[in-house]
Amino acid sequence: MIKAILCLAFLIVQQCAYSQLKYTTTNTALVKLLHVKKYTGKQYRLNVDIKNEPADSISGGSILVLQTKKQDWEYLENTRTTFFVPKDSKDWKTHVVTGTIDPEAQKMWFTLVTYGNGDFYFDNMKLEIKEGESWVELPIEGGDFEKSSASNPLKGFKNAESAKKKGMVVSLENQEGRGQSLRIHAEGGTIDNRFFYGNNTAGGKYVNSGGTKIYYETYGKGEPLLLLHGNGGSISSFAGQIEEFAKSYMVIAVDTRGQGKSIDLLTQHFSYDLFAEDMKTLLDSLGLKQVNVVGWSDGGNTGLLLASKYPEYVKKLVTMGANLNPSDKAIDKKMLKTIDKDVKRLKTQKDADVVTIRLLEMLLQEPNISPQSLNTIKAKTLVVAGEHDLILESHTQLIGASIPGAKVEILKGQTHEVVADNPKLFNQVVLEFLNG
Repeated sequence: MIKAILCLAFLIVQQCAYSQLKYTTTNTALVKLLHVKKYTGKQYRLNVDIKNEPADSISGGSILVLQTKKQDWEYLENTRTTFFVPKDSKDWKTHVVTGTIDPEAQKMWFTLVTYGNGDFYFDNMKLEIKEGESWVELPIEGGDFEKSSASNPLKGFKNAESAKKKGMVVSLENQEGRGQSLRIHAEGGTIDNRFFYGNNTAGGKYVNSGGTKIYYETYGKGEPLLLLHGNGGSISSFAGQIEEFAKSYMVIAVDTRGQGKSIDLLTQHFSYDLFAEDMKTLLDSLGLKQVNVVGWSDGGNTGLLLASKYPEYVKKLVTMGANLNPSDKAIDKKMLKTIDKDVKRLKTQKDADVVTIRLLEMLLQEPNISPQSLNTIKAKTLVVAGEHDLILESHTQLIGASIPGAKVEILKGQTHEVVADNPKLFNQVVLEFLNG
């Protein structure tokens, strides 16, 4: 759940960084998270040496700076700064981004961005804070790359996976008088006209449900397939599934109430029953029944309720990493303790996001589904979990045994995050079931 939130945060950073340029298949966004809480209200300047050797007109680099509150997804939009590196900078040049640390900021995202093809070099990253009339340097771990290793040149960067694509090589270069610097080589990159799932202005719509506007996007043609993400996620949680599923189905991807673009300004407690009602309202608005449903984590819980309370609405159901109750008989004890600590900590913060607290509280209080209630499910059902899931295997087996004719599949070597970590495997399992 937490990992899904962070993945979404990095996705948004990339999206914002590229909003002023053409997206290519070899884009990277390497993030340094800097702690700046002690320096609110002070001026800063970020320095980085860059040498650009773009291979064509679609290529180049930029620097993105963004400040956040304590949680990495709590963006302070007024702090966003993007600096585009001149394309003719084939000699080393020091580039500087300046600004002021926001009063609410606790972290700063310093992102090195490359796009297209060529060779891009970075060195001597420095953060300086103005104290009186002087500038004081704050260390950035590995900022000069002198202690970086050839086996792991991106150590200390978040979102290092963005540089591990076909046609890309990341290495360290030694140059007399300079020492080690980071080199990103990219070739074969082309313009990528894809949009970001969850932010598709052409394909996105809203439906009113119980005082909240529920946001959804549709893709493809065929039988309807409803995708339900997990706690703290959004439509983009299924970025590795939508394109593949849309080849055979009309995919309906939804931002659950209070998440993504489904903004919820109400004060009522969240519940999976409420989420299931939202989905019924959505399907009614589309005039759909006998819909295929794939739910992950919280989405799996919602899918179980939708299929058991309204069996005529669900044709086939895939539920991944679902649970019937929030006890340690169902969920890993460590995860429950972590969530409890997070809720207590957030409640002590004056500026804590109320929706985040409500979502986390729901994990401790919900769902409350009796195994017997699942007997009403008429949909052909596949119950899935990872071998190393947060949901205990005995509980997953209980869910499967409670649904008439359900099949249970435990994915060997996989975790609760298999949907994002191993989309190829998850997609294969789901499509074999749905197509069968």
